[in-house]
Amino acid sequence: MAAVLAVVMLVSLAGVYIGQSIMGSENALPAQQEELQPEDYLAYYQGEVDRLELYLQENEADETVLLELVENYRYLSFIQQVFFDNQDLTEEYDLRMVSLYKSLIELEPLDLRYRLELSNLYLEKYDNQELVDKEIADLKELLRVNPDPLVHLSLIHLLSSTGQEELALEEITWLFQHLQSRADEGLSDNEERFYYAVLLGEYIDDVEAAEEILMDIIESEDENSIVYQDARHYLDYLRSENNQD
Repeated sequence: MAAVLAVVMLVSLAGVYIGQSIMGSENALPAQQEELQPEDYLAYYQGEVDRLELYLQENEADETVLLELVENYRYLSFIQQVFFDNQDLTEEYDLRMVSLYKSLIELEPLDLRYRLELSNLYLEKYDNQELVDKEIADLKELLRVNPDPLVHLSLIHLLSSTGQEELALEEITWLFQHLQSRADEGLSDNEERFYYAVLLGEYIDDVEAAEEILMDIIESEDENSIVYQDARHYLDYLRSENNQD
């Protein structure tokens, strides 16, 4: 059960689960020596939601609290749908997540992750292409003004996975030209170069160039840095994929 709950969080672009907020938590998980049941997890995450909703009633919303709340609702939605088949509660949780993402967008309009998360939610929960298209159109326009390679790669993945290959190719071309230009001008840091390597390896089909960039990042980065670890893992992945071919 715990492993299943962990997997569901991987769909989140932000990859963010804040855990316990600065307010603290009185709703500890049941004793680990006993095998936990879906009801135990349901009670825990419902307690977290109740605590955070009460906090929002008494305090001004901030990004950390909203993020923690939306991820607890994500867990509740998943548990209800998979283990209890309570569609009414699942829909209630999903609508609350939409509201929370809109609040995050309003609070942090330049953080484009939340627009992409909202698009994913519309697509996953409501299969509403019209709403998705609107969010994607807004996101594409904002990415031209305020580029974010991680969000852009995630948008490309969303477009490709939903069969919108023409739109995906348009974004691949724009991001490639943007990152190549910055690299030529010496403006890219290692994090941006890592995303460039991912673009080359996943969408441009230039694995050799991607590996060259990754090896250079590994040589120049501290081994304890996140960028080093990401580059190391992705290089291993590319090499393993090539060995399978």
